[in-house]
Amino acid sequence: MPNRMDTFVSKTKGAVKSVKARIEGLHGVFATLARQHAEAASLLDAVIANPEKRGDLWPQIRTALLAHERAEVQELYPVLRGLPETRALADHHDIEANAMEAMIDRLDAMDLRSEAWGQLFAQLADTVVHHAVAEEEEQIFPVAEKALGETRAKELDAKFRATHDKLAKRA
Repeated sequence: MPNRMDTFVSKTKGAVKSVKARIEGLHGVFATLARQHAEAASLLDAVIANPEKRGDLWPQIRTALLAHERAEVQELYPVLRGLPETRALADHHDIEANAMEAMIDRLDAMDLRSEAWGQLFAQLADTVVHHAVAEEEEQIFPVAEKALGETRAKELDAKFRATHDKLAKRA
């Protein structure tokens, strides 16, 4: 079970990222996604910094990543696929989301204490950071928010959050 400090640190980093995202112009669903990216990155960093936390944090990380990606795939990316300026970005996202889910499945099948698990986990962490920051936050979100508009981004936020929360309970 994750300790309260790990959870607090990840939530705090997420809140800071959310404020930064708003300052930088992201609204609605895009600000929510940026906050979740920061929370996940914090948890991933905690495991990399202290491999003894694998058993405690892996279930929380797994749930966070799966609920996040699946809610994006269900609520956000179908909308983006419907717009000519974001269609290719949505298709690319789905390829990466499937690759991340496959890594999660492979990690689930491995012994947490093994060196191979640690190596694959590090690969997953790199993929998440590359996908979330380099692609989504820097490339996809600004184009998508411009295409959708701030009002639609805020409307999608409520749907995304509801789907995310439902999926998090099942992941």
